[in-house]
Parts: sequence; structure tokens; C-alpha cells
Amino acid sequence: MKPHFAFLVICVCNTTWCFSQSNREEQLIDLKQALSIARENYPSIRIKLAEAEAAKYAVSASATNYLPSFVVQSQVVNGTSNQVRGVFFPNEGMAIPVSGGIKPNGYTATSTWGSYATGFVRWNVYNFGKVKAGVDAAKAESVSAQADYANEVFQQQIKVGDAYLMALTTRSIETSQRVNLYRVRELRDVITAYVKSGLKAGVDSSLVKAEYSKALLLYLDAKRSATEQEVYLKEQMGIKVDQPILLDTINYSTRQPNLIQPNSEFSKNPRLLYYKSIVDFNDAKVRAISKRELPAISLLGATWARGSGIQDGVASNGDFIYNKSFSNGVGFRPYLDWFFGVSTIWNITNSYRNTREAKAQRQLTTMAQERYNEETLKIESEVERARLRYTAALEVARQAPVQRDAAQDAYQQALARYNAGLTTILELTQTFALLNRAEVDLAIAQGNVWRAVNLYAAATGNLDIFISNLK
Repeated sequence: MKPHFAFLVICVCNTTWCFSQSNREEQLIDLKQALSIARENYPSIRIKLAEAEAAKYAVSASATNYLPSFVVQSQVVNGTSNQVRGVFFPNEGMAIPVSGGIKPNGYTATSTWGSYATGFVRWNVYNFGKVKAGVDAAKAESVSAQADYANEVFQQQIKVGDAYLMALTTRSIETSQRVNLYRVRELRDVITAYVKSGLKAGVDSSLVKAEYSKALLLYLDAKRSATEQEVYLKEQMGIKVDQPILLDTINYSTRQPNLIQPNSEFSKNPRLLYYKSIVDFNDAKVRAISKRELPAISLLGATWARGSGIQDGVASNGDFIYNKSFSNGVGFRPYLDWFFGVSTIWNITNSYRNTREAKAQRQLTTMAQERYNEETLKIESEVERARLRYTAALEVARQAPVQRDAAQDAYQQALARYNAGLTTILELTQTFALLNRAEVDLAIAQGNVWRAVNLYAAATGNLDIFISNLK
């Protein structure tokens, strides 16, 4: 079959396939759109985005520690007023406070209404940097969460890029196997006609039928592989696997990416920046823990009012004078009670616990630093391997068309010799098997150059190296 005829077959097949897919309302998605869709839809990216947003709110919450504490309370209760002398432990705030004086004439169950309202302000005007250290730690955690999100976006886009290119390659291989199937079928029909007319031996017909079955199996396997790869691509994009899409086969299958100049710079790799942010976060936590043992100087201010159904005086028998009405009990009696002052609280024993926590945190910082060092070594190796793969892919891509053209010439010559009776069917089958292999190798070589650029972008952390070629 002539080369121009093979090209015509490819065009007709692609046109038919595209037309049938368009009837299913497929959406044409190029590689840049696939990267954008993944950024917006992939679940792990959305999880990291939510974590980054939560960390931002945590910074705002930590900064509120600069604000004074302002507590307002109001209550209305009904209770007895019997009390006894002695000390009591508040039991973590659960003990009932004193509600009246000591009764001189014994216990009674008489109860009255009472009210109480307070306003209390406490402002840590100077805390020796404790609040600032806490805010700095929260900011470092927010930076780490943002770096984690950026790294997740980057890694997922690299996966989508490779999956897209693999889908293009497998689809191109499918096309090559389809062309090969048509080529073998045409040859089978011609040889069958030769055998029926007695011009060729019957064994030629059997051999070419076997070759046709082999070509059909190769095509079916290539079709399955291409379909599976597209399913995987949809998964990595974060869309439903039953959503029909159409890949931009023309833009990437007919041209090669621009040449890049490999270098060893990888300091801005998002994966490396994320691990560095973990080191910084742990350092900030060490500083925050070390500040906890320091005291705080606070300004205090309060005012309160109280109402009670128990009168100020006492009866002739020494008993309290009760007014059990609700209105007399809840009305405030003193209004101008207040105080203002300065206090400091310093828990001396906290220094022992904080010192040990700080030591433990420093070990976590050391762990984070070693993880960063490990990732640096890995990425340095990845950059070198990516450079080697890119160089090798370029050389293979240069040789693949030469191999394909030579295989086409060999096939045409063998076909002519076979038709003239100068060679056997075995030589002919060898040449079209060689041509099929050369066409598949060309499809793989073209895809591997793109994949090598994507791999190099992944290693260096510079996705622009790859995206700049997607025009």
C-alpha cells in the first residue's frame, strides 16, 4: 500500500472516529485545559486548599491574643442564705460560693431572690514576646499549609500531563495498529485472489490469514490500552470516567516541543519548598514553647452590682430580715463597686516542663531538616535522570522517522518482488511486521519527547518549562 494511501486511511479513520464521538457530545480538551480542570476538581487539591484556608484563620485566631479579655455576666437566682465558718476548696470551679452571712440562730430553709452582674477586663499589656511567638508559629504553619497546597497542585498537574501524553501515545499506537490491520487485510485479499487463480501456493493464503489475525489482536489490544489510559486520565483530572472527552491529538502528535537547555537548578521545586516550610514551622514552635515559661504583666479592671432579698439589718432575734418578692430581690442595691490594678502571674514550675517540651520539639525540627536533606538528594538525582532521559528521547525521536521511512521502502520493495514472483511470502511478512514495529516506535518516540520535558519540569519544579510548549 502506498504511503499516501496509508495517510488517507488514517485521515478517514480519524474523521469517522471524531464524527462518531461528536455525536456523543464529546468535549475537546487540550493539555492546558486538562491541567486547569485538575487544579479545580481533583479532591486532594481541594483538601489541601481547605487546610491552607483553615491555617489562615488560625493565624487570625492567634492574633486575637493581643486583645484584652472582657467578660460580662448577669444572673438571677433563688437560694438560701445559711453558711458555716471554715475553708473550702473550689473543686475546679464547681463549688457554690458564699451567698450570705453566718446566721447566729441556726439553720433555716428560707430562700430569697438575688441578682449579680459583673464586668471584668484583663489585658496582658506585656508578655515578653509570648503572643508574638504564638502568632509567628501560626504564620509558619499557614505558610507550610500553603506550600503543601502548591506542591499538591504541582504534583497532580505533573501526573495529569503525563497521563494526557500517555493517552495521546496509546491513541497514536491504536491508529498505527489500525492502519497495519487495513494494510494486512488488503494484502490478504490480494494473495487470496492469487491463490484462487493458481498464481500462488495455498500456503501463502494461510500465512497471510495468520498475519491478519495477529494484526487484529494487536489492534484490539492497542484499542483497549488507549481506552484504559483515557479512563486513568479522567481519574487524574477529577472528572467522572463516563464523561466523554476528545483529546487534542493533532497539536502534540504532529510537532515536537521546543528544545530546552537542561540545568541543575531545583531550589524552587514545590516539593522541596514544602519540606523547607516544615522545618521553619518546627523552628517557630520551638521559639513559642520557650516563651511559655515567661510571665505576663496584666492590667485589671472590674465593676459589679448586686441585689438581694435579704435586708441590711437584722431582726431583734438576730435573724435575717427576708423579702421574698422577686422585684425586691433582683433590683441592684450597690452600683459603684469597682477596682483597677496591675497583676503578674509566673508559674515557676512551668519552666521545667517547657524546657523538656522545647527539647522534644528541637528533635522534631532535626527530623524535619533531615527529611528536607533527603528530598534534596532525591530531587538532585531526579533532575539528572530527567536530563539523561530528555537527551535520549531527542536522539530516539530523530532516528525513529529514519527507521519508519526505511521500513516503508523495504515493504514496498518486498511487495513488488513478491508480486513479480521473485521472493516468498515469508520475506514479505517480515517486512510489513518491521513496518508496523517502526510505526509504533515512531508514535512512542514522539510521545516520549513530550513526556521527557514533563519529567524534567517535575524534577526542577518549573512547570513553565512544560506549559510554554503547550501553545
